[in-house]
Amino acid sequence: MVKKFQKKYSNSIIVDTPYLLPIVGLRVKGLSREDFEYILENYHLFYPKLLLTELSAVIVKQAKKKKLEKIPKQAIEGLNSIIYLETINLIPLDGEDLRIVYKLSRLGWKDMFDSILYATAIRLNMKVLTMDKKFKNFLKEKGLKYELLISHKQLI
Repeated sequence: MVKKFQKKYSNSIIVDTPYLLPIVGLRVKGLSREDFEYILENYHLFYPKLLLTELSAVIVKQAKKKKLEKIPKQAIEGLNSIIYLETINLIPLDGEDLRIVYKLSRLGWKDMFDSILYATAIRLNMKVLTMDKKFKNFLKEKGLKYELLISHKQLI
């Protein structure tokens, strides 16, 4: 199913978790509302299903940090829209992804979510929208396909 979308839309891109935070009501430093809306309107967004765990953890962490009694309604509705609406195309994990995740781990990268994101991009031959310069530099140092990782500033 994902490959079908990839071929149909040349402006498809995999997004890292920070690019979904505005949907759940959280601001992201360095990402304006205008830039976020431009991305939503002009690109078909894909997101690895396993990263929903990371997104949920960020929501909970922020609610705790703000000492809220409960998770805000916008966060719940935003998360549900990501899961149940087809605005964001959720990508299932593939067994082949594990090989790349393991390779990155052996090379010294500790963030499993970054590794899953990269593995998905390699498998689908798609760009990843991320603000993670540290991960991109790690990939470059290891001679891997760091060019797949781009920031929104490169799109706009």
